[in-house]
Parts: sequence; C-alpha cells; structure tokens
Amino acid sequence: MPALRLVDAYGRPLTNLRVMVTGRCNFRCFFCHMEGYKEGRSAEEELSLEEIEILAAAGKRLSIEAYKITGGEPTLREDLPDIVEILKSYGRPYVSMTTNASYLHKHIGKLSEHGLDHINVSLHAASPSTFEKVTGAKLFSRVIENLQLAREYGIRIKINFVVLRNLNVGDLERLIDLAAKLDATLQLIELHPVGKARFRFRDHHLPRWRVLEMLEERIVEIRYRLGLHNRPVLLLDNGVRVELVGPVGNYLFCSACTRMRVTYDFKILPCLNWRGKPVDVRGRLRASMSFEEKVEAVIDAIREANSLRRPTFLFPARDGIPLPARRRAPFRLGIAKRDGSLDLLSKKELDTASWYGYTEAR
Repeated sequence: MPALRLVDAYGRPLTNLRVMVTGRCNFRCFFCHMEGYKEGRSAEEELSLEEIEILAAAGKRLSIEAYKITGGEPTLREDLPDIVEILKSYGRPYVSMTTNASYLHKHIGKLSEHGLDHINVSLHAASPSTFEKVTGAKLFSRVIENLQLAREYGIRIKINFVVLRNLNVGDLERLIDLAAKLDATLQLIELHPVGKARFRFRDHHLPRWRVLEMLEERIVEIRYRLGLHNRPVLLLDNGVRVELVGPVGNYLFCSACTRMRVTYDFKILPCLNWRGKPVDVRGRLRASMSFEEKVEAVIDAIREANSLRRPTFLFPARDGIPLPARRRAPFRLGIAKRDGSLDLLSKKELDTASWYGYTEAR
C-alpha cells in the first residue's frame, strides 16, 4: 500500500508523533504539563508492545518521519528498548526520547544498539539544592553521571531547561558550562501556563527577551530554526548552541506545527493545549480484528485527530499574561536568509530598538 501524507486544513503536514509511553514519573516537577494529558499511575493501562507496533505500522503508511518517546518518565518502562526497536523497524524514522535521565543507565546500552537518535534531558538545575527544589528528588549526581554515560555511548544530548524566575536563573551559567563539556545543545524553555504550571506561573515566569538580555554578551551568532516553533538559535562564545523556546504571547509559535500526541492509554491529542475530548483509539480495536484491520482503525483515528489540528495563538495578553511595564516599539532584528541566518541590523539601529520584535506594553 502506498504511503500517504496527512495535511490539515491549513496545509500543514503531519510528520511527527509524540508517544507518551507511560503516565508514571519518579519526579514531581511543579510545572509538568504531562503532554496536555492526565497523570497516570498504573502500568496496566499503558500502551502494549502490540499497540506500539500497530501505531508504527500506521505511522509508516502516513509518512510519519519522527517519533518522540515521552511520559511521564519513559525509563520506568522495562521494555523501553523494545519500544525503540519496534518504532525503528517501520521505515527507520527518527526516534528520540524525553527523559529525566535518572534511570537512563538501565537502558542506555540497548537504546544505543537499537538506534535511538537523541535524548532530550529535562535538567532544570545545575546544583543539587536547586534540583531538589524543582524535582522533589535527590538524584542530581546520578543524572549527571548518566548524561556522561550517554555521551560515552555516542547518543546526542539536548538539555531542556525551563527558566524559572526566583528559582533556577542563577544556575544558567553553570548549565552552559555543563552543556559545553557534554557537547550538548541547550534548550531554554519559557514557562507557560499549561498543566500544573498554571498555578505557579506568575511566581516564576521570566519572559524570553529577559533571557536574551542575560546572554547578550556571549552571543556570537544568531540563526532561526524555521518551522518548529520558529525559534531563534544562539551560538555562544564557548561553542554551545542554545535554542530558545518561547510560547507566551508568540504569534508564530504554533504556526508551522507538524505534531500530534499519542497518550499512554492510546488516545490522540491534536495539540498540547487541546481542550476537547481526545480521539480514542483503543476503543476501536477488537480482539477479533486482524493486524491489518487494526492498522486501518488506527489510521482512521489519526485522520480524525488530524482534522482537528489548528494553528493556535495560545496566550493573548487579554488573558491576563503579565507583561513588563516598559513600552517599546517593535523592530526587525534582521532579514532571514534561506539557511536561517540573519543579516543583522547595525549597532546604531540595535541600540534604539527592542529585542526580537516584541512590543512590551503597559
């Protein structure tokens, strides 16, 4: 059967599935968004290997190019390497994983053997004390050891750091040094009011342009990663690549989305911020069905969920998002070339303009 390519009503292809393989986690980060879904506690309700294989077969026919294994914490599943092997066996897609790395040592050898392409490690601190405040766990040293182990196995590392005002901002410089030692990319994520973070957003939100100001003296080059989140990519003076993920008040953040989310109990969410009912998949599968019939049922469910995808401006100012008190005029930092690099404005123009094209209003 020939491969298909799903495109939503706005012309955006579906190429990426985030597969939540568990709802369980051994950390208690107060800003966790659980992929826009509910927390899970039972291993019995999680995707089986058979269901993952059916999903992978459907994904191959729909031209899915990449899978992100997420949770909860994926390394709590003993069969995690088998999940990677199954996903990789259907068309050799790009397979990565988001993890807190606390149990990465249990799986790293087989994950490497089965071709895991990279890991996103949630590391929101560079000191044991801050780490415990953020995660509720005393596992900082083990996480650092496991990052070094992943480096030895040749698995590429991207560090996810949610910037939290009044909590972990002081760790940023040490984290940049750690990223350099691990040859890792650093992804700085602006806190956004999704999931548990809704209740602490005003206490800890730091606008992304404040982060840019903090790094200003160390930036040697600026590019844009066009497409995914339309994010700026900064090259720092120590060679570390920093990607800035800024969803709050960002009209472009969702404009080129190519993702959907598969939950641990086999439902599909069109978006992290989806407020409707998820599209149920497991309820469409019957024991009497053949493997082929089950794959077709999953394809139908993905088609239905894909029709619900929308480009979304998530957090308009009228929804009560706090903005800085100063008033600045928007400006254009530079003209993007095809390769994502910028022709920068002159120093005189920069001195009289605000950073990154955002208007700060009272």
